[in-house]
Amino acid sequence: MNQRDAIHYIETRQEFTASALRGSRYSLGSGRLAGQDLEKLHADVNGATYFVYSYETPIAWHTPEGWYVVSQKFSTTTSKHQNYVRKAISSTLVGA
Repeated sequence: MNQRDAIHYIETRQEFTASALRGSRYSLGSGRLAGQDLEKLHADVNGATYFVYSYETPIAWHTPEGWYVVSQKFSTTTSKHQNYVRKAISSTLVGA
């Protein structure tokens, strides 16, 4: 699957794997998250229904309140993944 095709899967919260970008209905760990983003993940993890990962790090997740996209910056590739997520969820963003 092409990473750009993942936008549809993120919009509809379907599981997918596109190289280092992945969507899952289950938390797969916290990867390289730190600070407020890690705290937010810990607060949301039990109520979250969908997670988007870049490599092993969650970069966005969906809760009953809406979407949260981490504010941390990682690699150029992960920044691209974060932009795909923002494009997919632009109308329902809770945190950026």
